[in-house]
Amino acid sequence: MPRINVLFLFAFVISISGFVGANESKGFEQEKLYGRWSCQHAMKNANTMIKIDYDINYSADGKANGNGTVWLRMQNFPEMEYSLSNRSTWEVKADSLIMSSVDFTLVNRSHPELDQILNFESLFPQNVRESSTILELTQSKLVARSDSYGGVYFCSKRINQP
Repeated sequence: MPRINVLFLFAFVISISGFVGANESKGFEQEKLYGRWSCQHAMKNANTMIKIDYDINYSADGKANGNGTVWLRMQNFPEMEYSLSNRSTWEVKADSLIMSSVDFTLVNRSHPELDQILNFESLFPQNVRESSTILELTQSKLVARSDSYGGVYFCSKRINQP
């Protein structure tokens, strides 16, 4: 069933806005996360390809808002494009950033007629806690690996952009 193949690939949607727990105690400055980040990620397996471009804004008050575009290609289906938005809360504990999704929306922009068959949004509960391992965090670069599915994604700080 296509839904099962895609479920693991869609795990990034939740985890792209949550980074938790390093393998080594590297420590990082919470302030480096403040601001808007542009993130990219792609995954491919034998029958499925998924790509995401996602912008997320981490506020000093512990809230994060993000939106982006997801492209999905599955065997026997046309390539689909989704819009994605997510509101979360976040907190730093030791070397971890813990994200909790408050609101999650995924809208099929290219082939909404397939929603009755695939209905990916129904697979995601509204309140999810997610974690990833921070591999690198600087003033301008964030690299993280999802703990739920192992994919690595890359983010760069957006300077002087709303």
